[in-house]
Amino acid sequence: MATVVINRKKIEQKQDILKRKGKKNLTDSKPNTRLMSASNLTNHQQNYQSRLLDKNFKTCVTYHKNLVAANAFPVFLLQISLFSLISELLHLVLKRLKQPKVVCNVLAGIILGPSVLGHFERWNAIFRPEEMLLVNTMSIMGGIYFIFIVTLQMDKARILKTVRNGWSVSVTCLVVPFTISSFLTSLLHRYIPGVNKGPFLYFFSVTLAKPFFPVIAHAMNELNLLTSELGQLAMSCSILSELLSWMNLILAMLFKANNHLLKTEITFCALAFFMFFIVRPAVKWIIRTTPEGKAVKEIYMVAMLLLPGITGALSDATGLNFMSGAVLTGLVVPAGPPLGSAVVKKSEIIMDNIFMPFFYIHIGQLFNVYSITNWKAFAILQIIILAAYFARVAAIFLSLIFYKISIRNAILFGLILNIKGVIELLLLTEWRTHKYVDDQTVTTIMLSHTAVTAIVIPLISMYYDPNSTRLQSSCKLEKRTRTLGTTSMDSELRILFGIHHEDSIHNIINLLKALNPTEMSPICAYVVHLVELVGRAESLSAPYDAQRRRLKENSTDRIMRAVTNQTKSSCVSLTSQPFKIIAPYHTMHESICKLAEDKFAPLILIPFHKGLEFQEIETCLHQLNLNIQAYAQCTIGILVDSGLPRSLSSTHFSYDVAVFFLGGADDREVMALVSRMAGHPSLTVTVFKIDFKGNQAENECERQLDEYVMNEFRERNAGNACVVCREMMVNDSTELMSSIRLIENIYDLVIVGKQRGVGSPFEQEMKPWLEYAELGIIGDMLASADFYGGTMSVLVVHCTENQLITTDPINAESPA
Repeated sequence: MATVVINRKKIEQKQDILKRKGKKNLTDSKPNTRLMSASNLTNHQQNYQSRLLDKNFKTCVTYHKNLVAANAFPVFLLQISLFSLISELLHLVLKRLKQPKVVCNVLAGIILGPSVLGHFERWNAIFRPEEMLLVNTMSIMGGIYFIFIVTLQMDKARILKTVRNGWSVSVTCLVVPFTISSFLTSLLHRYIPGVNKGPFLYFFSVTLAKPFFPVIAHAMNELNLLTSELGQLAMSCSILSELLSWMNLILAMLFKANNHLLKTEITFCALAFFMFFIVRPAVKWIIRTTPEGKAVKEIYMVAMLLLPGITGALSDATGLNFMSGAVLTGLVVPAGPPLGSAVVKKSEIIMDNIFMPFFYIHIGQLFNVYSITNWKAFAILQIIILAAYFARVAAIFLSLIFYKISIRNAILFGLILNIKGVIELLLLTEWRTHKYVDDQTVTTIMLSHTAVTAIVIPLISMYYDPNSTRLQSSCKLEKRTRTLGTTSMDSELRILFGIHHEDSIHNIINLLKALNPTEMSPICAYVVHLVELVGRAESLSAPYDAQRRRLKENSTDRIMRAVTNQTKSSCVSLTSQPFKIIAPYHTMHESICKLAEDKFAPLILIPFHKGLEFQEIETCLHQLNLNIQAYAQCTIGILVDSGLPRSLSSTHFSYDVAVFFLGGADDREVMALVSRMAGHPSLTVTVFKIDFKGNQAENECERQLDEYVMNEFRERNAGNACVVCREMMVNDSTELMSSIRLIENIYDLVIVGKQRGVGSPFEQEMKPWLEYAELGIIGDMLASADFYGGTMSVLVVHCTENQLITTDPINAESPA
């Protein structure tokens, strides 16, 4: 239990007052009194301080009955309230300058520390050394849970594969700055008296040279770069560095405990054995016994939340670093649902709102600008740190030989790997605790790291182009851009189909069948299960591995098995390739569009959802659809699924399709899609061509393209009795909407374009009544509950503006 020591001077002052009043001296009081004499207090203080400085007791503090506990909780609340207030005010001001939250938190701690407010004597009453005991303990708990969460969020099964994919650039970015920093450190260490000599210089150089995975992952999430190719490469590079960090951590523990080497090794092996052979099987059993979609039992959650603190305290009390226990605990818990995501969600609440504020307060107390007295040592240390920064950027240019990335992305990549965060600050506190560095060195390093992060992150935000996810130069992207209109009717049609839930599988297969796959025009469907990133640090976009062993079957397994079985039983001209994408909803469109580019897919089909149980998820899905429409360099179709086709039976496939053609690029893509459907023997197509009478604003070039597409469609289907073309003449938008409402509810699917054209009077007039922007004016009306009770399935097609028309690369490259 943490205690507060009464100041010796105050007791002596009180004794003098009592003597003057003729009252009994405090030293004559009963043995069980809470107040102590000055001499006894000194003995208890020495005993208390010796316990705190004991190498085997850095986390746990013992309670002594003669030490007085008084008013710790009000001071505790005041400290966290002041920090939260200052941090939020700084974030409110600095977020306009694109400053990250971690910079605001560090600055808030510095303001509360001896460099600013703590420099005034009266302010020290809140942050006296005896009051800081609880702060330091909570700070250590924050470090334990931060390390635990970061380790848990790593996808342990993909670490080696990720490192293998980017090992060349990872090694280059690690070896070059390490070589430079270690050379300068060994050369100039005699001019830096505040840095411990010997083996510590090696760990010092490694820390300056390597990027930390937790810091990079957090920064990529804050910058919305988790799903970008630049962010993925940065994460791969940092994972390799993290593997080295764990090896470095083990060496550091052995180096720290060199007087008890055998004891330390036995303790570490025993703890690792307990975690991997007792705790991990228990964790797997919890996951297997938890029903899918259900919450993990509360007793298991409490045990998992207590486990990092227990293992951290055990490892610290037996001579190891507290981080080793947290790392081992994170390694035995699989990332993602059900257990990993639930533990992360619960732990983050405790960590972000309770533990981490005290961590930043502790950091601020270590930062003291008045401790910088040796300016020569300050300048030399800054030279070493800056040399490591610039060496890392230079290493990126060396990696151009392997990856041939553009100069712009190479510079951004170098800036990303120079971002600093909580891990570096945590290491600084450990170094200062073990007196490997002095106060000036801590202040110098912290000043450099904070300044670099405050400069780098705004630069990345300003110069990163979200429309260019590729590391290569943009000249190669033109060959990847495709639409339905530029895809040959006699070639393979590749479609990327996104799925969120299992309910839409059957209708997806029916739509693929309706697209008339034949031997001359086969269809390859890239079926992608879209999963929100929860409880993981990195996103995933990879083929689904049906052979991989899993703890229990999940929704992805059932979706892919159903799709595979139905495509195999349909026809040989319809094939499917399963994929899985795990990413945050706000950046998931980048992974989807990148996969479509890699597979040369001219069409992306994604589902439309409304009326979901959670409004927040529904809003995220609508924004995802809008992002794909704005971002993709191909045709996008949004399927509003109202249920099974009314003409479908178990023995016979039949499909009735209606098309509304108003003109424009989107409607021309609709006709390209319908042209493939028209050859299906069990499918009927009815095309309603709608003309606006007396429309003077019509673009002549667009009108000629529309006429050409319609005439070509009529000629192609001149003798096809299953294709019917009708023309409708309307005067204004009111007549148009009325004419559409008159059609009978006999169609299984209605296909429309999203918009007629940019600046169309019809679009501008009807825009105030638009509910779902991704569906367009007509699509939104057809999908609404006012139109046949919302029972009609609708496919809304959109073609990205200013797409490049290129030659068909299908014949040049085979499917991946």
